[in-house]
Amino acid sequence: MTERDRCERWFVRRGLPHLIDDYTATDDIFTRMAPFLTGVVFLEFFLAFGDRWTGWSQAVAFLGGIAALVGGVVLVNRIRSRRSFQLPDDIGVWELALYVVLPIVPTVIGSQGSALDNAVSVVAFNLVLLVVGYVVTSWALIPMMRWSFGQVRRQVTDVANLAMKSLPTLLIFSAFIFINAEMWQVANDFTLPLFGMVMLLLVGIGGIFIFVSVRRLTVDLARFSAWGDVRPRCANTPVEEIIPADDEPAPDTPPLVRRAEWNVNLLLFVAQGIQVLLVSLVITTFYVVFGLLTVREETLLQWTTVGELTYERDWAVDIAIFGTDLIFTRQLLLVALFIGMFSGLNFAVQVITDDTYREEFIADMTAEVRDALAVRAVYHRRLVATT
Repeated sequence: MTERDRCERWFVRRGLPHLIDDYTATDDIFTRMAPFLTGVVFLEFFLAFGDRWTGWSQAVAFLGGIAALVGGVVLVNRIRSRRSFQLPDDIGVWELALYVVLPIVPTVIGSQGSALDNAVSVVAFNLVLLVVGYVVTSWALIPMMRWSFGQVRRQVTDVANLAMKSLPTLLIFSAFIFINAEMWQVANDFTLPLFGMVMLLLVGIGGIFIFVSVRRLTVDLARFSAWGDVRPRCANTPVEEIIPADDEPAPDTPPLVRRAEWNVNLLLFVAQGIQVLLVSLVITTFYVVFGLLTVREETLLQWTTVGELTYERDWAVDIAIFGTDLIFTRQLLLVALFIGMFSGLNFAVQVITDDTYREEFIADMTAEVRDALAVRAVYHRRLVATT
């Protein structure tokens, strides 16, 4: 494996595949999808045979399907001027057609109903899987989520610091909502589908604010004035040994193309979204516990009764502690969730509008992205320019 290959794999593992120069579907995306597509074809071959045959007849039919599969692979390789059983170094239209169409053979052989309907269903299913797999692989969503979970673990260790600095303001803002009887009446009248729509609205607005904030960061993160700024950021990376000397011309890395810029934005969006989610969960948990300890059943009846008793007692869960009955209700959960989500939205707005918040809460995630962009600068100077 060449240094360039190692560096490009490093980008993919960090959820930034679009930093790869000349990133194409045939050479980079479908080749990474090949094991998944092969697994789907073999699984469909195994599942296609029902109880139409038994014993040796079913074995012969299955072997016939496998022969068709092998024959299709050999045929495509010969059309592409490769050896009969050579693994492809790029995947184009012929290989994709083989993936979509070939599973029709065992489906038709083992079909119990209309062969045409079954064949169309298989082709449609494979096309859907191909599109979904393309999106997931193209943007390296699985490595990106793995990186995001790493951020969760790292940020959970700092959640006390996060709470100490962000929660006082958020609690002052939200406490008045929590003790407002109208808020509890609204929660009592909410149906779960309607409440879900309200939550989606808040998430959507928060997502817009987060997206605006990360868009402001990306351009500055990709700029480096000297190799001395790049060097410490490339420690323990594939380009560590090939960083230009400080007296060489300053980095002249090409600007991020649109797809690469969107890739960086998506990574920052996911990381900052996790922070907002943590804040929302902390606030929600606080108010669930606070409501359990402070809101008695008599108070809840007063807050949720309009003309007649509307309080759903059968939904509640009684919790006995220290000789006192605490009550966990649907209304408490909905109020706590609403306040938690609204507080997360407020936190997202503060991060984008307040320089102190922005420096405090997104410095770590932007540092990792800047490290990746530093590696990209060396990658373009030493590996892309020489190939």
